[in-house]
Amino acid sequence: MFTMEAIDAIMTRRSVRKFETRQIPDAVLEKIIKAGTYAPSALALQPWGFVVVQDQAFLTRVSDYCKPIMISHMKEAHDGMSDAFLALLEGCDYSIYYHAPTVIMVIGKTNSRFREIDSSLCAENMMLAAHALGIGSCWIGSTEVAYDNKELMAGFHIPEGYRPVGTIVFGYPDEKPEAHDKKAPLVTWVR
Repeated sequence: MFTMEAIDAIMTRRSVRKFETRQIPDAVLEKIIKAGTYAPSALALQPWGFVVVQDQAFLTRVSDYCKPIMISHMKEAHDGMSDAFLALLEGCDYSIYYHAPTVIMVIGKTNSRFREIDSSLCAENMMLAAHALGIGSCWIGSTEVAYDNKELMAGFHIPEGYRPVGTIVFGYPDEKPEAHDKKAPLVTWVR
């Protein structure tokens, strides 16, 4: 099985938005989820859970609901990235999930104060593990506009006491994105 060193996985992982149609075996998805659960969490409470969605008709319904809302949000933004994303959203075949064979919604315990931070750390572990296993992934923020639609969200079967934190698409990559230039970070040393 394909594996790589941690630093290599971090430095070479890219957001993949074009996937093969073949499904990822359950054993590989379980390994990706397990890697997620090894993320640090406040007081080791591990407030995360996962909803694995492979029902393409359902994902299309969610995407079709989200797209016009996202388009209305984007109409006022006019920079290069916003204009490019708006053009994608307006495409008739565009899916916010990029037609990936698997979408995993990371959910967090409602009563956990740090669920979003902890579950986001978990999600990053999952994306790095996927990359190390030859699986592409991309964090999808657009699902958030559907969170208030109870009827649609019922299709995710989120257990009582949990709420969504984010969605990630997974699949065998059908592209190899180049690295974007990395901006120099602001670093303040206090000694």
